[in-house]
Amino acid sequence: MEIHPLNQSQVSRPRQRELSFRTLNVCHWDRIVEAWADDNDEALDGAWVSDAVVDLGSEWGQYEYVTNIGFAA
Repeated sequence: MEIHPLNQSQVSRPRQRELSFRTLNVCHWDRIVEAWADDNDEALDGAWVSDAVVDLGSEWGQYEYVTNIGFAA
């Protein structure tokens, strides 16, 4: 999976954070795909945090909100 950080162009300069493009191997997609298919933003948010970005270790909070997620099977 590719994670593209949130576009911070509208954030005032001193509050912008340096975030880089990341890749991550996510093994548990079921809850994420189900929430996305059901158009359930709350469930998708919960699944994203608990099933995906937490695997980024100490940097997970930097990728809690993202602009794009690209994945292919």
